[in-house]
Amino acid sequence: MNERDETDVQRDWMLLLDRDDEESTRDPAVETIVGGWLVSDDGTIGRFEANPLYQPRNADSPTSAVDAAAKLVVSDRADVGLVLRTVRDSLVMVALDEAGEVAVMSAPDGVACAVIASGAVDQARVDAPQWRQVGLAELLGLLPDGLDVLVNPGGPRSMRLLADALRESLNADGAA
Repeated sequence: MNERDETDVQRDWMLLLDRDDEESTRDPAVETIVGGWLVSDDGTIGRFEANPLYQPRNADSPTSAVDAAAKLVVSDRADVGLVLRTVRDSLVMVALDEAGEVAVMSAPDGVACAVIASGAVDQARVDAPQWRQVGLAELLGLLPDGLDVLVNPGGPRSMRLLADALRESLNADGAA
């Protein structure tokens, strides 16, 4: 997909689509685009950005790149490292309380966690007064000590990620 910005520079996107194999991928309907990665002129791929207008086709459809990675993990086709790398390379929404601090809720195992949503569908499942879009480095900077991260609570592939594992992911492979 190409788009032009206000300076009339063409921008190229690599898209994650929720479509049947028979459907054409040329000019996809906006509600079938899960999100995408902006590709710079030198071929560098940016962070995944979820499409707020995306509408999943069915209950098993991915809600974001993070959720697509989690789907592979829960079906034993990948290890949790894929989810960690995908969170690292994505923009996510962190839930905030009324005071603008990281919202905390209990994971299914009873551990207190910060809440993140990786897409608009996941965000709608959580009642939070405020949301803030962040990359992993900023998310980790907002986390109080001892708090892990609950990804997409209420979703079919919700999972708790250890803050230490996210920190290791951030520092792996020279990622920034």
